[in-house]
Amino acid sequence: MAAAGLMLVVVLEALGILQDVGLALGVAGVLLLTIVFGLTASTRSSLTGFRGDVVPRLDRIITLLEERLPPTTT
Repeated sequence: MAAAGLMLVVVLEALGILQDVGLALGVAGVLLLTIVFGLTASTRSSLTGFRGDVVPRLDRIITLLEERLPPTTT
């Protein structure tokens, strides 16, 4: 949505409708896109680390619980 809004601002600025406000809105749109894509990239890299570090540990915990707890009859 931010990219679509930025493109709308660019078109309106090119047509001369927004005049000086278009420049400010264009800069704000670029900053918003930078923040959104930065958050997306950081989330992806942190999830990769999570999978690599945490999932094997969770598997080990499950294995230990299965070994030490009595079997269920349900």
